[in-house]
This record gives sequence, structure tokens and C-alpha cells, in this order.
Amino acid sequence: MYPTSAAGRVLAFIWLAACLLVLGFGYFQQHIHDMPVAFVWFMVFLAFPCGLVVSAIFGFISAEITSRFGVAYHPFVDLIPLWIASVIAGYAQWFILLPKLFKWVRHVRTST
Repeated sequence: MYPTSAAGRVLAFIWLAACLLVLGFGYFQQHIHDMPVAFVWFMVFLAFPCGLVVSAIFGFISAEITSRFGVAYHPFVDLIPLWIASVIAGYAQWFILLPKLFKWVRHVRTST
């Protein structure tokens, strides 16, 4: 579940560090009214294209929970589930599925 090459491990470390920086940004800037917008777009960028789907799903779920159950909105706490889902989806996309796709394409090209 982790990259096997040294370059892949370095890229995964940098990517995860960037995700943690976005989480820190959200925590320290939670008093700024536009922070959630920037937070979501940073995570969409880091997990693109899966990040678009994850953001849409979590935006819908968050809106439904807030409206149906009257849960109070908090600019940072409400973004943590989105961050976790984006990190999982982005990591799976970039460091598990994409390398497997490259290996499969390489295998198909060499076998024909």
C-alpha cells in the first residue's frame, strides 16, 4: 500500500506533507471567513480528479446533516471528514491505482 521506489516514497511524503499543511492552514486560519473555500480547493487540487467527486459528495452530505438535524456549523471541524476522505482518495489514486495502471499499460505494451 505504499510506493516501492525511492522516488515514489519521496513523492508520497511530499504529497502527505502538503495535505498536512492544508489541515494546519485550516486550523490556524479558521477565523477567516473564506478559509473553508480555500481549504476545499486546496484538497481538490491535491486529490484531483477524485477530489472533485469527494468534495461534491461531502458537500451534499454536510448540507443535508446541517439542514435536517440542525447541527451547528464550525469552519474547521466540519472540514475534517472532507480532509480525511480527500487524503484517502488522493493517496489511493496517486500512489496505488496510478502505479498499477502504469504497470498494466507497460505489461500490455511489452506483451504485444
